[in-house]
Amino acid sequence: MSRLSVGVAFHSPFYTPLFVTNALGYFKDEGFETTISVPPPGKTVDMLEDGSADLILSGVMRTFILAERGGPKMIAIAEVNSRDGFFILSRTPTPNFSWTDLEGKRLALFGLAPTPWMCLQTAMREQGADPAKVQVLEGLDVGQGIEALKSGRADYLQTGQPVVEQLIGDGVAHFASAQAPIVKRVPYSSFIVTEETRTKRPALCAAVVRALARGFAWIAPNDGDAIAEALAPAFPGVPRVVVAAAVSRLKAQGMWDDGPRQDRGAFDRLGSMLVNGGLIKRAAPYDDLNDDRFAQQAVGGKATP
Repeated sequence: MSRLSVGVAFHSPFYTPLFVTNALGYFKDEGFETTISVPPPGKTVDMLEDGSADLILSGVMRTFILAERGGPKMIAIAEVNSRDGFFILSRTPTPNFSWTDLEGKRLALFGLAPTPWMCLQTAMREQGADPAKVQVLEGLDVGQGIEALKSGRADYLQTGQPVVEQLIGDGVAHFASAQAPIVKRVPYSSFIVTEETRTKRPALCAAVVRALARGFAWIAPNDGDAIAEALAPAFPGVPRVVVAAAVSRLKAQGMWDDGPRQDRGAFDRLGSMLVNGGLIKRAAPYDDLNDDRFAQQAVGGKATP
């Protein structure tokens, strides 16, 4: 068996395809003994640069940033999350939530990555809401964001899973909306490798994407309870019912419907959102940051037009 080291930006059910692929032995079937590790926030790409990871599962926004700064080229070889996996929770019930409801209110942002707010700004404008009128609380970690909502310092909280289910279950917060329906399809997170790995280790790239494609195929017909059972070894400290609810809510948003293929239009949409949000000044083109050949081979598809 060959060793495969995978770095993951966050330990979350958002990355269910990776954990399922590993739990069901699909990486092992390709000849890999796999280790999955989570570095400190913002350090995922460093694992590729220092060689401690063969590939990472991370936000594509990091490849845009590196491209603009002239850093080492990182290549996405498979899409894992095809939708925005973040949600808006409210301190008080909001049964008829509208995106204009955020105007004039205090929103605690997810502070560990910029993409959720970058995407939401453009999507809000498309819905006729003005993100400039939102009083955002920035730079908060997960615990600080939760405390801001609990204390009343924030009216709304932007967060991911399983925090959503935990806060709702505890009666601390109320569900307002998912971001996915208005953000639409974007390559939120992908398997990413260095240019050297892409060119010198194509067999590894092909094998991990084949395994991932099997993971997607298994997820498609299964419900939250079945998926939660497969995820149990990866989330031993989270009640099974919470994992099942988290997976069910994510799956209902179409989170894993389109991978591992990488869509050009979705990539360009994400790039535009990052530019519009001020994270980058220019979005690198699709062909510079993506190689869809491995996913095409894995699912028998044709090249992206």
